[in-house]
Amino acid sequence: MRDEFGELDRSHWANPKKEQRDRFERINTTTTGVPIAPSPDIDDFVSSAPVLGTSTTPITTSISLEEARRLEGAGRPVPKDLFGFLNKIDPRVVALMGSLAVGMNPVLTRMSGENAATAVFFRFAIALIPLAVFAIMEWRMNGPMKARPVILHLLAGVFFGLDVGLWIPGVMLAGAGIATVAGNLQVIIVPLLAFVIFREKMTLPFIAAIPVMLGGVVLLSGVIEQGDLTGDAFLGVALAVAGGFAYAGYIMIIGRSRPTGHASTNVFLSSFTAMIVGTAVASFFGAPNFTPDFTPLMILIAMALLSQVIGWVTTSSALPRLDSSTGSMLLLTQPLVAVVGGVLILNEQISILQWVGIVAIILAVWFTSVASARRRRRLEAN
Repeated sequence: MRDEFGELDRSHWANPKKEQRDRFERINTTTTGVPIAPSPDIDDFVSSAPVLGTSTTPITTSISLEEARRLEGAGRPVPKDLFGFLNKIDPRVVALMGSLAVGMNPVLTRMSGENAATAVFFRFAIALIPLAVFAIMEWRMNGPMKARPVILHLLAGVFFGLDVGLWIPGVMLAGAGIATVAGNLQVIIVPLLAFVIFREKMTLPFIAAIPVMLGGVVLLSGVIEQGDLTGDAFLGVALAVAGGFAYAGYIMIIGRSRPTGHASTNVFLSSFTAMIVGTAVASFFGAPNFTPDFTPLMILIAMALLSQVIGWVTTSSALPRLDSSTGSMLLLTQPLVAVVGGVLILNEQISILQWVGIVAIILAVWFTSVASARRRRRLEAN
């Protein structure tokens, strides 16, 4: 068996459990790395996704500090980080900037007045321009990528496209705030998938969060107040929740590729396939308009740059430098911005029961995030 550097590694023959644990720690070097082997711990698996980040921005990060130290210790060159200058800024400020940028995505989408397919197409098509420039710069700094991560990120883009292609129609139907909160169920979806696929035991905080978040979704859908399953709110919430399942698939695939200093290239690749798949899915609700008027076009450009470029750059820079509980709290501003923006800017009407659902979901996310962070600290201390 050879290690990551191609050298024959026999250390695990003497102490297999220690080698397995060390490899597990090396694989989980960022807030977005889903472990490959051994079977992942449920908290590490869930922490791979930014809290309430679904349908908003990619989660690919550059190389982490731990990985950089490991490469330095092995005498290997450390890939350069294109956005390393952000490390000089307090990560809490950077994370907050990213959350504000991403939170405006659904608000700007509705402000554009264009249909879902048009919003999906321009979100990715506009973002691909600066991402291509970043990818070329990374290629010159760190060399070309290997085939495996290229394939993984192209495949991940299929699921991200499904997510956005379902979530944006949900925004159009249910409203910016309601769809954004409803689409962020990966906090319970990912543990459930880990339970089904990896037979991982679910901890008590996640088990307790499931009925709370599902109850919150029911309240958001308006089915209790309206008494039927055909209203716009119900359909919009259902689409947003379906997008959350697609995003969970994106998380599981994206985590199979270790950060190697090609974060922008990874996002470019996933955005390319996401544009194709997402536009096709959203087209079921109306064909895209490739020639919008000037004002809608400017709004769509702002939406694309904020959510797919600026939001990703700032979030991916901040999360690896924050503990999970702090990062989770700061990222909770994403749905809050969408909710407040929807009410104040779009004049969206949210009923009392829907407000209860919003609060229930956000509190459940906060509770599980804090519980996971405390559990990881106890395990690290032992």
